[in-house]
Amino acid sequence: WRRRSSCRPDSNRVMRALFGRADHRLLPAAMPEGFGRSLAPDGENPRSLFLRQVSDGSGEGRSAAAIAVEAQVVVQRNSLRRLTSGELGDFRPPTGVSVPIKVDAAHAVTADYLSALLRTVFSDNGRCSRGACGLDHGEAQRRLEEHGPNRISPPKTENKFLKLLKTMFGGILNILLWFCVLAEIILYFSFSGDAKDPVTPIILSCVIVGTALLQWVTELRAESSMQELRAMQGSELVRVARRREGDAAGPEGEVDTVELEPADLVVGDVIFLSAGSRVPADVRVLFCTDGTEVDNSALTGESMPEARINTPESESMSLTEARNLAFFGTTVVKGSATCCIVATGDRTLLGEIATSMQGVMPKSSLEIQVAHFIHLVASFAILLGALVFVANMLSSTKRPFSEVLENCTTALFTQVPEGLLPTVTFSLMVASKEMSKRNVVVKKLDAIETLGCVSVFCSDKTGTLTTGYMSVQEVALPGTGSDNGLQVVSLAPPDQAASDAAVLRLCRAGVLNNAAHASVSSGDRDVIGSPTEVAIFNAGAALLGGLQGVAKLKAEVGLAFEIPFNSENKWMVTVHASDKLEDGADPYLCIIKGAPERVLARCALDVEALRHADEALQVLMQQGRRVLCVAQRRIRADEVPADGKFYGTGEADCSFGLSGLEFLGFFSIEDPPRPGVAEAVEKAKAAGIKVVMVTGDHPGTARSVAHRLNILASKEDLEEGQDLAVIEGTQLEAMMPENGDFSEGLSYEVRSFWNRAVVETRVFARVTPLHKQIIVKAFQALGHGGIGDIVAMTGDGVNDAPAMKQAEVGIAMGIRGTEV
Repeated sequence: WRRRSSCRPDSNRVMRALFGRADHRLLPAAMPEGFGRSLAPDGENPRSLFLRQVSDGSGEGRSAAAIAVEAQVVVQRNSLRRLTSGELGDFRPPTGVSVPIKVDAAHAVTADYLSALLRTVFSDNGRCSRGACGLDHGEAQRRLEEHGPNRISPPKTENKFLKLLKTMFGGILNILLWFCVLAEIILYFSFSGDAKDPVTPIILSCVIVGTALLQWVTELRAESSMQELRAMQGSELVRVARRREGDAAGPEGEVDTVELEPADLVVGDVIFLSAGSRVPADVRVLFCTDGTEVDNSALTGESMPEARINTPESESMSLTEARNLAFFGTTVVKGSATCCIVATGDRTLLGEIATSMQGVMPKSSLEIQVAHFIHLVASFAILLGALVFVANMLSSTKRPFSEVLENCTTALFTQVPEGLLPTVTFSLMVASKEMSKRNVVVKKLDAIETLGCVSVFCSDKTGTLTTGYMSVQEVALPGTGSDNGLQVVSLAPPDQAASDAAVLRLCRAGVLNNAAHASVSSGDRDVIGSPTEVAIFNAGAALLGGLQGVAKLKAEVGLAFEIPFNSENKWMVTVHASDKLEDGADPYLCIIKGAPERVLARCALDVEALRHADEALQVLMQQGRRVLCVAQRRIRADEVPADGKFYGTGEADCSFGLSGLEFLGFFSIEDPPRPGVAEAVEKAKAAGIKVVMVTGDHPGTARSVAHRLNILASKEDLEEGQDLAVIEGTQLEAMMPENGDFSEGLSYEVRSFWNRAVVETRVFARVTPLHKQIIVKAFQALGHGGIGDIVAMTGDGVNDAPAMKQAEVGIAMGIRGTEV
């Protein structure tokens, strides 16, 4: 058996592991080729499976470790039947063995494989709602001690007193001034008589120390403000499934749902997330309700939440695009999910980004300019002192050496700008105080001066140029009378037509057919739900008497029946008592809201009206908006079931018809630009600053927002074939410099591309955090005609952090940005 070419030298260890205590360090980190297709029939003993594949050659071409994994999956499959019936059976994932500290390809493997790899138990087809599941408490504690807490290592903070010493004695100007002090002290002790001057070195020392203290205190206050802002991002407890092994509190193997701090979570833990939950680690989705969505904007720049699934994805797919993963720091905005933790702390995607930022920040322009100036001053002063010494020595008037030395030092010291350091520091402190009045915390004083030298301003879109929150911008209503065209009414800001009966009718239908709900927490009322649902809810509340008015309306009409939104139907149906909503004898009113193409197909519209609706829809979508359609119909008394209970999950089995609907209109939703951004862009361009949008969002949305913010100056720039005005991440991927360095070794094609990009491009879309960092490097190396630009980078998400660290000035927006 050992001589078989398909087995590796460690096969004997795998054999012992399978027959005895498995050592899962031998398991591969990704699913082997053909995994699952050659599994033994259910019920086959895993040992016999292993021996059969080794003896008959069916395992040829695969390692013994891979065969061992398949055997473990058979164990899992045979045990899951017992687990779902509430019996633990004879399956016990061994404790005390090593498990991977991180699963690199968790999106490409099955739940059974993941369970065997991480030595954890999933039950109830991944729901983990009954039966034994998760890790036992002892194993979880062992992993916590071995791998450490689920916490990203903070950057190394410098001792504040050491920082004071560096501020006081570091820098070429400080060195020059202290050299002057030292020379004055030497002269004081060298000369005798009344020529001694103790005042000058004392005053100069006080100036240096006082200036350093002021700068040190100012930066410490900024650090304190940053810490207070970070503290506003509190952590919430996480529901975790843990197994009890013979615990006195319950029978052996009983599932125990506990609430833990995120720092206490380990790889292999099974956790439960719901709408509003912050994802506490990198997780693989085992089960999720239909329509579960996660907001990845802080990590990827996507303005819209993304749906989650629980089935394996392609191994070639990037992690951020995998729909069965959720990442540390993102938020569940809709639905609920059961997940298994596959990476914690510094091993998460967020942790890896944070680790990549551990490096030396580039020097500020002020540091460079002061260093250059001091080099000139020092060179001139030394030269002048040398000339004075030569002149004194060659003079016909013979002077004592002490007098010659005094003349030399006097000539040298008169060239030293003693007042430069306090002048610069006081100026920066005044500027810092003015910035604080504009809600800006300055972490490093000399960044203020660098900000005035910026020639390229790179900015993220979501949450920076835009508000970061979806809101209804307009509604489109069907025309009246002979006019079949749609009337577009602005809601942000609302125009005079916003109070029309047709608008109120549409908004009323939008809040009734809505999965969002108001929640009271910490004294504030928040609306919880998916961003689009929350946007419609808030728009309706603004016109229907606020949150109290909406609550009163919902209480009056009730909810008789509901078909939730799902990916198959792409619409949501609600049924309400009609006596409070519409005139007529029909007892119920059905409201449907969803994808325009699905809802319009069920509306009673003639060809002309349908054409107008489609034209209005295309105009709104070309503006980068997300559009939802709303319609309704009365439910007659003869359509109500005898027991008064409606039923159905879709059009095929619904107890009432879903056709012949009355079209009410469209909701046009987007993440709108921040007020004043377009004007600020114009001012920056007038000052000679190039403004560039760098976003992970969709190119169409980026184009639309860039045009409205004057980043793309004219409509011609929005054409698809417009040179390099807009570049996508796929184009950048083929033109990435080796090792991310533009200094040397670039091919002609790559250099030509980036030389054009730094001149012509105004929007970079669908880019990754690495792409953003490379873009900043390109402007620094190739911009400004090859001299290099001074770059400022603004963002509020983790995906902006590497670029912000690379830029000469990094500007973090809001509380989320401060955490970055």
